[in-house]
Amino acid sequence: MQERSQKVLALLAIALLALNLRTAVSSLSPVVGFIQQEIALPIVTIGLLGIAAPLSFALATSLAYRPAKKYGVEITLVVVVVAIVSGHLFRALAWDSTSLFVGSMLSLLAMGIGNVLLPVMVRKYFPNRIGLISAIYITLTSISATAGSLFAVPVAEVFGWRPSLGQWAIMAALTLIPLLPLRGGSTPEIETQGSSRKAIWRSPTAIAIGGIQGMTSVFGYVSFAWLPLLLIEHNAVSQFQGGALLALFAIMGLPVSLIVPVLAQRKPALQAWIVYFSAAMGVIGSLGLLLAGSELLWLWVVFLGLGPTMFPLALTLYNLRARERSTVLAVSAFGQGLSYSLATIMVMAVGISRELTGGWEVALWMLFGVAALSALAGLQLQKNHLVDDEIS
Repeated sequence: MQERSQKVLALLAIALLALNLRTAVSSLSPVVGFIQQEIALPIVTIGLLGIAAPLSFALATSLAYRPAKKYGVEITLVVVVVAIVSGHLFRALAWDSTSLFVGSMLSLLAMGIGNVLLPVMVRKYFPNRIGLISAIYITLTSISATAGSLFAVPVAEVFGWRPSLGQWAIMAALTLIPLLPLRGGSTPEIETQGSSRKAIWRSPTAIAIGGIQGMTSVFGYVSFAWLPLLLIEHNAVSQFQGGALLALFAIMGLPVSLIVPVLAQRKPALQAWIVYFSAAMGVIGSLGLLLAGSELLWLWVVFLGLGPTMFPLALTLYNLRARERSTVLAVSAFGQGLSYSLATIMVMAVGISRELTGGWEVALWMLFGVAALSALAGLQLQKNHLVDDEIS
């Protein structure tokens, strides 16, 4: 296959896969009410579904590493797409809460593996266009989350909750069209000296990148799980306003996902300053929600939404701070495992603090602390080290 044709197929595969990496995350919660009319969903199950995404993404980092090393990225991604399709169909056909949870976990685990391997695909096919291609796929990933929630209820109202959940299987299956022709070029990701996941712990830069994504994952998943209820109870807004402000929080990630990866590649000196900006926005947003009333609430939510500016930076740094492709794989698995583990813990900790204290002050102070500590990662990035050099 000609190199140009390979690049076109690779770009299509990256784009289509990115459009499918969040549909299982955001398409379920809007139709829970429809599902409960047919299937009993205990409160424990609903709670488990709330932490299923970050938990699955954390577990998936271990599942992604070995098959990519043994069979290559493209063949592994073919299996990933088949698993995403199967998970969507399984939960669309769910007969009880357990089968619904199993179907969700299957799709989410596969999407988590996709999270780890997409930076490797970018490095393999577009080593000179890392910033641009990263911006494209990170933006499409954000659109994936928006689309999942946007179309869930309208489809459920017309056709029912099963087609609403199952429709995303069609979208995922389309990814196989450009991906299958690429499987012939799937080569094992050979581990270079020092690029194992255990060795990654010796790299301060890798730990900094994991911390950067950890902050954004905490802010993102805590907000999607708790922000509307927090605003209703702590800031006295209506349910409609709570949902609208969550949408405002989410949409703040779209412009930065287009700008940050390109800036990070073209202006390496700005990488640390993006971290400082993101940390400052998280600190201001958390304090604003904590101390302010309902006035200018939208402004504090905007600041809070700009806190995860580091998310596209972290995904881009997997490539920019690694010399070898095997190191990209190792850092991606390490960083995403660390970040989604932190997010899982924080989502549960926020819920527990709300139950124990009856308010949201402790939760907001926790977000403040996470944002403030994340600024330390900028100090490490200013040293301009590569992960390969630190672990060799």
